[in-house]
Amino acid sequence: MSEVILYVKENCGLCDEVKDLLSLFDVKVILVDIESDPAFLEKYMLEIPVLKIGEEELDYREIDYFELMKRLQ
Repeated sequence: MSEVILYVKENCGLCDEVKDLLSLFDVKVILVDIESDPAFLEKYMLEIPVLKIGEEELDYREIDYFELMKRLQ
């Protein structure tokens, strides 16, 4: 099972959509609330949800079913 990090914040519809999408894959999702750390908030505020797979980060514009299939296989 792969492990990914998903940077999110409360009341984020796009974040919920990506969580649902990730549930279709055999992957462990670690959720990180960007509002819990000022550095994360500054870095990701306008880009969430952001998905980190290994050392690579994908912002909301790059996350879709087919992209995840390619990267998580």
